Amino acid sequence: MNSIKIITKKTDEDLFMQSKWWGNPDMPVNYEVPDDLTFICQIRCDEIAEFDDENLLPHKGMLYFFAAIDYYFGNFDSYYPKDFYWNNDDVKVFYVEDIDNQTFEQVVFVDDDGKPIAMKEMKIIFSKADAMCDGNKMLGVPYNREWEDWDEPYNGWTELLQVDSDDYEDCTLNFIDWGMLHILINPKDLKDRDFNKVTSCICST
Repeated sequence: MNSIKIITKKTDEDLFMQSKWWGNPDMPVNYEVPDDLTFICQIRCDEIAEFDDENLLPHKGMLYFFAAIDYYFGNFDSYYPKDFYWNNDDVKVFYVEDIDNQTFEQVVFVDDDGKPIAMKEMKIIFSKADAMCDGNKMLGVPYNREWEDWDEPYNGWTELLQVDSDDYEDCTLNFIDWGMLHILINPKDLKDRDFNKVTSCICST
């Protein structure tokens, strides 16, 4: 198995309906999205198809990732999950299969004063990489997991997204001593394109 490496790049391009890291999600009009979770990225599935050798991921539509990670940006008054494996209120993945025959809008998250709170969106460049590569990626083997598999009931679950700690222009994302966030899915659910029961955890060496 390979992984799909995610390289992020600052850009002035309009990334509406393209793959992007941070920023605001481009969702179908009136789509219900969580306003208490941080938007991580949207992945346009036709952009990753050529790197998905085992055809594990959808190759059309859009994937959206949200998680309770505001605390790890240094906002220490924010809620964060206490359990090692997060419940599905703390991490969400949405899949919209049809992106050609409906209207989309950018969902802009704001603070109590109406000020936009999202980090500046970044362009994503995909490439094929080793299964155990570090950094941001999809699929493969978790880079910093110190044991062979996840504990029950998550043993054998697929790594859907790995999010690495990083220094950004205006802030730092630090998952407990420069660890990584791992978003996991049951292989059967992934095959069925059911993204309603994902979990997540942080590994730090």
